[in-house]
Formats: sequence, C-alpha cells, structure tokens
Amino acid sequence: MRMSAYVIAAALCAGLPGAALAQSAPPAAVPSTAPAPIAGTTQSHWVATGFVGSNWGGNTATDASATFGGQVAWLWRGVFGGEGIADFAPSFDINNIILTENPRTNAFMGNAIFALPLGGEGQWQPYVSGGLGTIGLKVTAFNALLLPGGTLLTGTSTNDEYKFGTDVGGGLMGFHGIIGFRADVRWFKASNNITTQTTAIGLLNDSLLTGIDFWRANLGISVRW
Repeated sequence: MRMSAYVIAAALCAGLPGAALAQSAPPAAVPSTAPAPIAGTTQSHWVATGFVGSNWGGNTATDASATFGGQVAWLWRGVFGGEGIADFAPSFDINNIILTENPRTNAFMGNAIFALPLGGEGQWQPYVSGGLGTIGLKVTAFNALLLPGGTLLTGTSTNDEYKFGTDVGGGLMGFHGIIGFRADVRWFKASNNITTQTTAIGLLNDSLLTGIDFWRANLGISVRW
C-alpha cells in the first residue's frame, strides 16, 4: 500500500510541470494578411510608346483618317513629369477642290503629364497631359485652279508650313512588368495668327492651317524602365 502511494506521488510530480507548461504556453500566432495597397509604386521611371490611331472632328477634317506616332515621358515617382509626342497623319481629309490629294499633318508637342499609379506595382496609370508645340500641314494643289488666269496653268505646287499649337488629352496606361499599353484621346489646335506668304500655294496653306483643330485617338504598346 505504501509502495503504491509512492508510485502515485511520483507520477503526479512528473506530470504537473508538463501540465503547467501546457497551460502557460501562448497560443500559436496566426499570420495576418495585409490588404493589397491602393496606391502603386513611387519609383521614378521612363515610358516610351509607339501607337496608331485615327483623327476626326474639329473645324476642318471632314472624315476620320489614320494616324501613327510615338511618345516618351519621364515620371517623377510615377506621378508627374514631362513628355514629348510626335503625331503624324499621312492623309488628313480636307474637302477642297484645289488640292490634288489630302494634306499631311504633323504635330510635335512638349507636355506636362500627371499620372495616378494604382495597384501594388503601379501597373495601372490613368493620366492627363497637355502642352505646347507645333502643328504642320503639307498641301499640294493644281496650278490651274490655284492661279486662274496666270502663266502656270499646268502641274502642281506644294507647300509645307508649321504654326504654333497646343494639345490636351488623357487616357490610361497599363503594365505587366515593363511591357504595357497606352490608350489616349487628345485635342490639337493650331494658332490663329496669319503668317506672311508670298506665293499662291503659301497663301492657300496658311488659310487652311490657321486655327485648325482636330481630335486624335491612339492605342499603342508601351515600355517602362
């Protein structure tokens, strides 16, 4: 009997520390899941885009026509910076019987750009931009219609002219890693200032280019680094 008491007492002494340790041990930590950030990366970077699109509307263009061009921008912390845009329309549709073919327009703009990087890696970037530059128009016209009653009644004459211009627009850039896209809608307008011209073709081109405005929509492939 006494031996049994000794055995029971020894078992209790051996089990009590383990039970106390089990009772005092803290519960296992449950890993927390951090919510996905709304604002994206704040790293400064460059963006380059090649695009194609269409121009329409405004006070001159009668029908939509194809355009192409490129854009390069630098964004400080992914938010604001500057960009350059070069935009070309090989066949800008103007209804004028004196012209032998549709003119060509070129637009070169230097813009301020503001973007809002969204997503964990700033992969979505809605943006707005606008600035100043030049808008050009190249026309070719029939001499017989350009100079009625003159000496040059055959052939054609060509003139290439540029005026001060402005642009404003916006869109969305999206990226997967360094590759992405840019969708852009933009309005261009040339100056109303009339320049001094000494030729009939120059006078015609200046009248067509003065105050010209139009919309352009573009979609292109972008790279950021």
